[in-house]
Amino acid sequence: MAIVEILQQNAILSIIGISAILSLATTLVYKYATDQSLMKQIREDMKKYQEQMKTHKDDPQKVAELQGQMMPLNSKLMMQSMRPMLITTVPFLIVFALLGKVFNGLTVIPFAFHFPLSHLETGLGWVGTYVICSMIFTTLLRKVLKVV
Repeated sequence: MAIVEILQQNAILSIIGISAILSLATTLVYKYATDQSLMKQIREDMKKYQEQMKTHKDDPQKVAELQGQMMPLNSKLMMQSMRPMLITTVPFLIVFALLGKVFNGLTVIPFAFHFPLSHLETGLGWVGTYVICSMIFTTLLRKVLKVV
């Protein structure tokens, strides 16, 4: 029970730390569970198709043809992205359930006003704080670890 109290007393630091750890774990799973060179190639190819679509925006038939060529690439990209998502889903559900029990109803970041995305009257709860921190850490880690 002492751990729960420590986490609650240092809620902002706890959420930042947990967010950093989960972002690192997710980024590593994504990096090693996907074929990074294939994903990079697919994204480059899709970018070329999008540029061609901009060039031929006045020709709906050509745009439709280019979209048809992009479909298999998009499908491959989705299949690559599914593997890490399947690996991380159950652990995340467990961690989020635990976090919900520990930080339920706590205002992690207090505001003098109602924050639109928060269910709390004057502040941001653990979910909002986690989402913001996670987006920051994930973006940084993907750049540092060169994850496509």
